[in-house]
Amino acid sequence: MDDVFDLNFELSRVITSGATILVIAIVAWLLSRFATRTVHSAVSRRMDRIDGLSEDEREKRVDTVAGTLSKVVRLAIWIIAGITAMAEFGVSVAPVIAGLGIGGLALAFAAQNIIRDYLHGFLIVTEDWYRVGEVARVAGTAGLVTEMNLRTTVLRDGDGTVHQIPNGQIAIASNMTREFARINFNVEVGYSEDLDRVMDVINDECERFKADPEWTEELLNTPKAVRVDNLGSSGIEIKVMGDTKPMSRVGAMGELRKRLKKRLDAEGIEIPFPQTVVHFGNAMPKDDSAA
Repeated sequence: MDDVFDLNFELSRVITSGATILVIAIVAWLLSRFATRTVHSAVSRRMDRIDGLSEDEREKRVDTVAGTLSKVVRLAIWIIAGITAMAEFGVSVAPVIAGLGIGGLALAFAAQNIIRDYLHGFLIVTEDWYRVGEVARVAGTAGLVTEMNLRTTVLRDGDGTVHQIPNGQIAIASNMTREFARINFNVEVGYSEDLDRVMDVINDECERFKADPEWTEELLNTPKAVRVDNLGSSGIEIKVMGDTKPMSRVGAMGELRKRLKKRLDAEGIEIPFPQTVVHFGNAMPKDDSAA
């Protein structure tokens, strides 16, 4: 025990050690701040070399990658600072480092799933599956990516529910707001309608929608009726498609549906709804003998 702990504490040594540990903590804090800024700057310069990234996409990717790497660097700095402080108190660091190695090995066997989460999280970040601020479907759950690190991905769905998803469980991720999003829905009209006229009316209303100053910046192109998509049980379905900015899809689809409903009503074009028709057969002949 004498080799590990020096119990001969004197007042001057306590003061000196305390001051030294305070200096170590301040240096570690300063290094953490410097490392965070350095990592952010390095990642930012790296992203500037990638062609095809908009300013918004570049900022999201920088925040995601730099935030994750900064946490790893800060953790390493504080571990080193802790070991240095222990040495100042007279603790032999060799057994501590050996113990950390053995403990790390034991932890690796006991926490294989956690290690898998970290490794898979590193791949997700480096391969840029999704970023903070994008909308994605991750492990079957769709929502806004509010936070991500090497261990977990945090989503907030449309109901406001927060989902914590371990990265090791993410086999498939679908990014719904990378570069652009797409308006994609069907408009159903009656079988008696002139389809050429219906598509002309839809396209005209889509052009008015694109020309609206409130929405023109949100639409990357003019939506249009592209084809007859289905002959349904109660009507003919016409596919309407168009591209929007990544986060504008839901609002644009809702507004366009409202406008098309009003326009089709004004043009007298039928929007069918499911109906059930009951046919009665001929009435059974009366049996006069029974009377």
